[in-house]
Amino acid sequence: MPLVAWSRITVPKNQGGLGLKDMLLFSQTLHMKNLWAVAKGDKSTWVRVLVAKYLNRSDIWSSSRLNRCTPLWKAILQVRNVMKEHVKWQLGDGRGCKAMGQPWFDMWAHFPPTNAAQRRITISQLVDDESGNWNNQKLIELYGFYGALYIAMSYPNGPPLSQRQDRLIFTFNRNGQFSIKGAYNLLLNASANANAIGTADPVNKFIWHVESMLPRTRIFIWKAVKEALPVDDVFAKRLAKQSRGCSVCGAQQETAAHALFKCPRAQQVWLMSDFNLRTDGLPDKLHDILTFLISSLNDRQMAKLAAIMWIIWKDRCKEVFEGKKGNARQTLASAQNLLHTLQVAANQFTKLTHHSELPVPDTAFKCWIDASWVHEYQDGSGLACALFDQGNLVFYKLSVTKSTSPFHAELLALKMAMQHVTSMGLTDVSFYTDCKELQQVISGATCASQVNWLAYHDAVDAVTQWNTHRKENWYCSHVSRENNSFVDKLAKIARTRRIQFTGFTFPCFSI
Repeated sequence: MPLVAWSRITVPKNQGGLGLKDMLLFSQTLHMKNLWAVAKGDKSTWVRVLVAKYLNRSDIWSSSRLNRCTPLWKAILQVRNVMKEHVKWQLGDGRGCKAMGQPWFDMWAHFPPTNAAQRRITISQLVDDESGNWNNQKLIELYGFYGALYIAMSYPNGPPLSQRQDRLIFTFNRNGQFSIKGAYNLLLNASANANAIGTADPVNKFIWHVESMLPRTRIFIWKAVKEALPVDDVFAKRLAKQSRGCSVCGAQQETAAHALFKCPRAQQVWLMSDFNLRTDGLPDKLHDILTFLISSLNDRQMAKLAAIMWIIWKDRCKEVFEGKKGNARQTLASAQNLLHTLQVAANQFTKLTHHSELPVPDTAFKCWIDASWVHEYQDGSGLACALFDQGNLVFYKLSVTKSTSPFHAELLALKMAMQHVTSMGLTDVSFYTDCKELQQVISGATCASQVNWLAYHDAVDAVTQWNTHRKENWYCSHVSRENNSFVDKLAKIARTRRIQFTGFTFPCFSI
């Protein structure tokens, strides 16, 4: 029997749901990504095929749905109305944005192009070359008197043109970049699920963000707050039957709040606990009880609160279904054992993930490496390394090369550094990187075969080269990004300025 509606389950965790994806909305999100590619004028083959087939005489925003079109095109047009309200052209040089049929000003949808000539006119063609302001005659010819007047009032000094290219932005995201996450949240807010979304409250933070809590305990408390625990009151409402009362104490009504806080057995547990809590004066709703209690508790105390609630429920179920009666001391001891077990497991995990490394010897040479990788510039990642001898700069190297991921770029930066150190015949060298994964692969903590397959061959090559020089006192250590800021800036300069350079004194350009 489903006790929580699917529309409430697919709500984000911080707003009261479980954060599961609504597959229908997620499918529409992927079609929004396709729509974004068409609207931006992506040069992909599939985009050019769709544009040639369906947009020969119109644009994506005003194209009518054809009776005979592919399911892909139908799905793209279905999400167009939602997408239309959250896209806008950010003007640059005015050559990429069409003057009609494109979202570059508020009333753009009221001025669709009527012929092929109008569809070809760009914003830059409506600007007077000498003054940089609007060409009023062309504006009136294209938009009519009132349309031209509205545009002139919206941009009294002409369009805000610059040397940059025009850019289509997704206004729902702050950075203007389209993302699957942002599009999904947009659809979620626009769907019927928006009615189920509540404001963020401290109970959600208690459920999902307190450490030292089992996943099943989190789900248990979430179900209890949503009145989805299998207690007598829930079954009576769902099955339209008369309530039989509490199965433990015989009270007339058994709710989640009663079973966990107000049943005499539970009251005894809370009174004997470190909280020394009298529960008979607490509110009747479990959500209100938790809101009141956690307002004055720290994370450690909230974890203990959750553990006691979980053990009280388990003991209640054992008594109801197995006839095993416990006592308050056993309940508190079980809760304490649960917390201790979780703490031991957390400490072991910390040792595995942040294992203490052998201190790197104070070698004569220190080589700092880093890479700068941005998805839009994956064909040109910036690599940088800098070698120091007793604090004095020996050389630094900037390079730009292709890479498939941030880790791959860091790997190529290390290979570049090793190549230069080898060519100089240096030994007793410490390499420093802010990429933990790279340090683990080189040191052997992670097998090279476990890395992304696109970087596999470079990883194997780097490990082989490293093992060859290990006897020459080469060491690799992980440092924080703040401590690697100098080479980090060099890598960004290499990527943004497309620099291939080797220097032997501190760089004269601004970093």
